[in-house]
Amino acid sequence: MKLFVSLTLIMINIIFTEQVYGQEKPYFSFGVITDVQYADVDQAGERNYRGSPVILSKTIEALNQHELAFTVHLGDLIDRDFDSFAKPLHILKGSNAKVYHVFGNHDFDLQDEYKKEVPKILENPKGYHSFTLGEVVFVVLNGMDNSLPGHTLGSSEYRRAATTLENLEKAGANNAKPWNGGLGKKQTKWLSKTLASAQENKNKVVIFCHYPLLPENGLQLWNNREILSIMDSYSGVVAYFSGHHHTGNYVVDKGVHHLTFYGIVESKSQVLGGVVHVFGDRLELTGLGDQESRVMPFR
Repeated sequence: MKLFVSLTLIMINIIFTEQVYGQEKPYFSFGVITDVQYADVDQAGERNYRGSPVILSKTIEALNQHELAFTVHLGDLIDRDFDSFAKPLHILKGSNAKVYHVFGNHDFDLQDEYKKEVPKILENPKGYHSFTLGEVVFVVLNGMDNSLPGHTLGSSEYRRAATTLENLEKAGANNAKPWNGGLGKKQTKWLSKTLASAQENKNKVVIFCHYPLLPENGLQLWNNREILSIMDSYSGVVAYFSGHHHTGNYVVDKGVHHLTFYGIVESKSQVLGGVVHVFGDRLELTGLGDQESRVMPFR
């Protein structure tokens, strides 16, 4: 049965490539998945916590049918409890491509003594960084930088986040929620410098963050408008990929593609995620399962 499924996936990939690309081949491709949100607890609503590892395993099998430069998980690998990390991380070891992790709010839904272990186990020491492949700079942002879950109770960082949340509540912001978060000043300055460097080198930029910037549906980054303003200054930014909103979203704003991927924990299909193919003038997403395929031209 596994051999049949693998052969079927290969044939689908070949057919899709012939139909869409013709003789043109992408410079490289990468995988995207998000919101596995595993926990050994009963299903709640549409969130099938115990079932998510099965979807993840089949999705990794599907991604392994492609030649990928890397795969990124856009946050919320677990729902709660530090011990929950073991199962999805074991499955991800089966990925043929290197896996990058973005911090999500549920990744820090832990007792305080375990919070400092998350950057280590996800191999993302600062929570934000960038890397370059060809002429594309990939930026990983840490939306837990200024957040309540991301810090221990009573710490200066926790108090800063509490003040931010209080100010948003006073302003009537719809994203004034304790499960949201934002970028701190140091990270924001780093982002500006990183985008300026990419612009100088004539690179395109793809940004990864757990929290969307758009639409403003209450799940967006706390300081989304500040980050949008920074991005507006650099024409090389072509896409912003996020998780957090399990039913997904897609918005094009000033030529930037804001794509929120569907969350595995609420998947109705046996696999869920996507393969993004990088061309000289566009990104092309091959959706897996219920994730829609789409073409995202560069501005």
